[in-house]
This record gives sequence, C-alpha cells and structure tokens, in this order.
Amino acid sequence: MTTTTDIVNRALQAIGTRTTVTSSELTNNSSNEAIQANLVLLALRDDLIRMAPWNCTSNYATLTMITAVPGTPENPTSGTQVWQKGQPAPPWAYEYQYPVDCMRLLWIIPQFQPGFAGGVPITTAITGGAAATWSGPPVRYKVGLDQFYTVTAAAVAAGGSGYAVGDTITLAGTPAGTAPIGAPAQLVVSTIGGGGAVTAVTVVNQISGEATAQGGSYFARPTSPVAQGSTTGAGIGATFNLTLTGPGDQRVILCNQEFAIACYLRQVTDPNVMDPQFIDAWSLLVGSRLAIALSGDKALANMKIQEANNYIAEARKADGNEVLTVNDVTPDWIRVRGISYPTELGWSPNINFDWGPMFSLY
Repeated sequence: MTTTTDIVNRALQAIGTRTTVTSSELTNNSSNEAIQANLVLLALRDDLIRMAPWNCTSNYATLTMITAVPGTPENPTSGTQVWQKGQPAPPWAYEYQYPVDCMRLLWIIPQFQPGFAGGVPITTAITGGAAATWSGPPVRYKVGLDQFYTVTAAAVAAGGSGYAVGDTITLAGTPAGTAPIGAPAQLVVSTIGGGGAVTAVTVVNQISGEATAQGGSYFARPTSPVAQGSTTGAGIGATFNLTLTGPGDQRVILCNQEFAIACYLRQVTDPNVMDPQFIDAWSLLVGSRLAIALSGDKALANMKIQEANNYIAEARKADGNEVLTVNDVTPDWIRVRGISYPTELGWSPNINFDWGPMFSLY
C-alpha cells in the first residue's frame, strides 16, 4: 500500500538526504521537510495528471446541464431578441457544469440508446444485431466561465418522510415549459428523525477548490422553500430554505451536444490506483522542489526534473498503449463525403492528441 508519506520519503531519498518524514509530521507540519513537501506535494500531482491522457486517471461522467438555447427541448421558450445571461454563449447550444473533480477535459461524446438495433438477444451471445450506440466522432466543445448564484447552506423547512442518512437530494429544477433556471443544488441527508423525516442536510460541493461547499448554478436566486426534485432514496416531501451567495464565477463546458458525456482526467488522490511510472515521476518532481528548498542545489534539482521528464515520456507510452490502438487512416477523399471513423479523430489518445509539455528546468 502506497501513501503520500511514501511519496515524500522517496523524494527525499532521490535527492540523497538521510532523513525521512512520518505521516504525523506531514499532518502537523512539524519538520522543515514536512513543511516544504506539503507546499508542493498535491499541486505537483495535479500538474502531472494534466500532462497526458493517463488511463489511470481517466473517467467518464454524464454532464449536468445548466442551460440551453431557446427552441431546444430543454428550453422551449421563444427566447430574447438579443443574447443575454441565462443562455449559452454564442455560438453554442448547451452549457454544462464543469465536473468538480476534472483536471483536464479530454473529449465530449453523445449519449446513446442502450439495446440492439435488430432486436433483443436470446442468449448470452449477441445474436440480436449490432449495438445501438453512437457512431460518429467526438463533438466540439469549449471550456469557459459563467456567473451563478450558489447554495452554501440549507435549513429543513419540511422534513418529509422515508429518508435515510446518506440519501442525495437534488432540488427542484426548471418548471416545465419555462427557460432553464440553471443546475439545481444537491444535498446529502446527514440526520433524520421519526418516520425518516429529514432534520439536517449538507451541501454537495460542485466548485473545485472552495473552502466552503457551494452547490448549484442558478441564474437567479430561487425562492425558498425549495422542494425536492429527485432523490437517490425513497423519501418524499422534504423542502428547504436556502442560503445563497454570488453571483460568482464557475467553469462551464459549452458544446452543441444534447445529453453530453465527458471523458476527463479525474483528480485521483489515492496513489494505489496510479500507474507505477506516474508515482515515480511524481516522487522525482517532489524531490526536485525539495532539493531547492532544503539545499538550494539547482543542478541537483534540474537532474531530478530531467529524470522525471524521462519517466513521463516512458509512462505516456506505457499508459497510453494500455488500450486497443488502431492506426487506420481514412483518406481525404472519403472524409470530404462526410464519412469518418472515430479511431483517427481522437477516441484513441495515441492519435492526434496533445500530450502536453514536459516540466521546465530551473
């Protein structure tokens, strides 16, 4: 089992020190080595995650829609004569929340209808026909900023019944036939009373890096009490008085895809799911920073950065090749007819992908 303490000790070993740190020292900042390591440890991990489409950090998730252009099924209103906040920035049709654990967005793909194109399979083998799924390339997208009101606390107005501790409640969203009000906040039931009535909830944080949890992406302050929209459990009837702040900046994803799915590099915090070469590169990068902080030895620090860059190059090949790689190329005269295949347009991270830079020397 590898821990962040092991990463720091490997970093100290890499630069030739005779000291080690304990988990208690790291937690309490009780030694100079621990203080210096805590300043860079997690930041370098996140920087490293962004530098390549690592298989060990890639994740898929259905994006949470914030708003859509007038005339779409999600926004059946006639809209306004000129663009205004509450609509996706031109020329995009949909605006989604940026996943709170996303370090780098890789691609957007459409949702698909599960099942089989030719019927239902009659055995464990696929005899019913081809799977009914997407057939085109990833869609275009852009990451940007928008401004929203967010929920920082929620007080129970009516407890309802049938809830259990740990249930996630999504608050009521856009009324039918009206323009989207934004993505509603989510609450987690923390305590219950008799009959499963909610007595206290916590806000699910949806903005990365915030010291206080902030949930939701509202264009205007919702009027309290706000009812439940859905829940992961069986509870019904709870309503809440919301405390809001803002409007403040949030990262958003803009695209023209309805029901979008994102593939992105997730902020992985458990070293035990990381590729071994990722861990080697991480420890060497931490060592390069500690070499400067503890001894001021720039030559040693640059040596560790170069070693880390070598590991990154090798890890990109090893981790990136941990997939079925197809090197087929569709000729231009076929592509101009509107026929293309996803293997050459970014589905495989080994083809036409920005692998990112290496770390710079001092």
